[in-house]
Amino acid sequence: MTPVRLAAWAGVACPVAAAAVLGVAGWLSPGYDPLRTTISHLGQRGQPFALAVNLSFAALGVAYVAVAWALRRSHGPRAAAGATVLAIAGVAVIGVALISRDPVSPVPHRTAALVFFLALGLAPLLTARVRHRRYSLATFAISAALLLVGLVGVVLGGVPAGAWERTYATINLAWLVTVASGLPRP
Repeated sequence: MTPVRLAAWAGVACPVAAAAVLGVAGWLSPGYDPLRTTISHLGQRGQPFALAVNLSFAALGVAYVAVAWALRRSHGPRAAAGATVLAIAGVAVIGVALISRDPVSPVPHRTAALVFFLALGLAPLLTARVRHRRYSLATFAISAALLLVGLVGVVLGGVPAGAWERTYATINLAWLVTVASGLPRP
């Protein structure tokens, strides 16, 4: 298997595996409400599955970086912007893993998560010129709308943070899997 193909398969397998680990951790964590509580809560110090959750975040970040590399390698300079933003998303989610959620000092974790969410939303737009144009543009449009909903609804109240986060992440992870599954083909 070529390195590009191996990187692409990481982008297919890792999101599915991470979603499974996060789902099981949420299900088995006492008192955890997946609709109201963010996924990062599962990785907070003292949570029963914090290590598994944070390792899943880190593996997901490595997969994003790997897909970014594979995208750039397969499509050349035309893919540079999309690959760069994908790599930023990957590094940011690794940051989310390393800087666990801390209710006393939430700013560092929230900053890494914000960079992750913004890069995640922008990547489909910047990748549309080289991979799955219509699907990428649709994913970007939905992500932009969800970011607006998140800004207004989650910050000001009324939209459950866990439900918003899971919807946003699912849409963007599905996009990543789709993009990765076709690499290295142009």
